[in-house]
Amino acid sequence: MQEACSEIKQMVAHYLTENLRASPSLKSGCTITLPIKSVDDRWIFVIVEERYAVYRVHDGGKTDSALFSHGLKMTESDTDFIAAVARKYGVFVENKVVQRICPKAELSEAIVGVAEAAAVMTAQLISSRVAEAEAQQVHSRISEILHLWKPKEFIIEENPDIVTDVTTHKVNFIAKDRISIHTPTTVKILPPSNPRDRAERYGFMLYDMKVNPKYSGWSNLAIVTGANNWSAPALDIVKRMATKTIEVTPENRDEVEFLFPQVIEDLTASKPELHL
Repeated sequence: MQEACSEIKQMVAHYLTENLRASPSLKSGCTITLPIKSVDDRWIFVIVEERYAVYRVHDGGKTDSALFSHGLKMTESDTDFIAAVARKYGVFVENKVVQRICPKAELSEAIVGVAEAAAVMTAQLISSRVAEAEAQQVHSRISEILHLWKPKEFIIEENPDIVTDVTTHKVNFIAKDRISIHTPTTVKILPPSNPRDRAERYGFMLYDMKVNPKYSGWSNLAIVTGANNWSAPALDIVKRMATKTIEVTPENRDEVEFLFPQVIEDLTASKPELHL
């Protein structure tokens, strides 16, 4: 068994060595590419720079720019997550750069630490993509339900703009009465990624609508997907501002779909309270 373990160790060492790359960087030092892959399918690299007998090892800001390029906007909770990951690997984040300052004796450990931290930080993309995929599924199902619900009486606008004097907002749907005797109703689907940021932007949209005479009498339905992953303060913002809030969890999804037509019926038939 000892011989087998030794052979496996040699195989792994050979793989790591064969896939380890080093090349001169633009500044003094070099760029080390390690056989470690990020969630977005990149080989992780780190930059090593020598400064006054110590070394600065960093990712060149690539991790942050990669997350941004995939549409992941850094919020306070994201920043806290990244800081916690950095501490776990003995590194820190400054000016969006994952880094560590160390003497030569700790250089190998620092290189691996920065690389591992950078790879783990991209795990945010998984939760973000899953959340967006779930929201898209909800959007598709709600679209089907709305277009089948009273097609002779209501017009359903999909992905329309809400244009105010301040800015242009996006909602998923607007249900409008064809003869304007019922209350127009917006439907906004809010995924669980960056809940506080989403809640605040949604709250601002509703406030902007409610102070605008064109939209002040409208009803507004918020569909919060992955509600079990929302923080209480973020969810409270949505519930205080929206006319009606539906909290979707894996356990109640079928029930929500069943009750949705009645919810729209109630919202389009009633005058919402004005929250200012």
